[in-house]
Amino acid sequence: MNNEHSLWTNFVDGNQAAFASIYTKHVDALYSYGYKICPNTDLVKDSIQDVFIDLFQHRDRLSKPSNIKFYLFKALKHTVFRKLRKERKFGELSEQTVDLFQTEYSIERKTILTEIERNRSLLIHKTLEQLPSKQREILYLRFTMGFSYTEISEIVAIDHNSVRKQVYRAIKKLRECEHFKNTECILLFYQFR
Repeated sequence: MNNEHSLWTNFVDGNQAAFASIYTKHVDALYSYGYKICPNTDLVKDSIQDVFIDLFQHRDRLSKPSNIKFYLFKALKHTVFRKLRKERKFGELSEQTVDLFQTEYSIERKTILTEIERNRSLLIHKTLEQLPSKQREILYLRFTMGFSYTEISEIVAIDHNSVRKQVYRAIKKLRECEHFKNTECILLFYQFR
């Protein structure tokens, strides 16, 4: 964490290598998250580029974030929604009401080779798809990206306690599904992290 803070400080001071390092370290995770919010490759790439251009141009006014990845995820989500609103593809667009977040856990887990594992993967994916978009997004941010409940509440713009309730409800709903009655399936779900 100390290394990240010094990297950020160097970037704010104008060090281009530090800026490139921040970009390289986070771009893949940002793309993965952005694509789950909006499966438009060009829009997501443009949004990531805009986030980093904005960071570079306004670096003299930036505060030091406690978590760079969290800061970038939040900036990306706002940028994606700003672009979607501008395109007016969804009319009156609100981050809280749009059901865009997509999960592709079966695709992300490339090491599942056997037929049994592939079938289980499809069952889990179908089960996750039954969850509301907001719960899928919160589970992704919590278990795949490792954000705290407080950080998630800022990214998805809902109360910290609501995030905890959403995680609890999602896990409870998953446990009620037939696919999650056996321990192996629960372990398989957590392998998608």
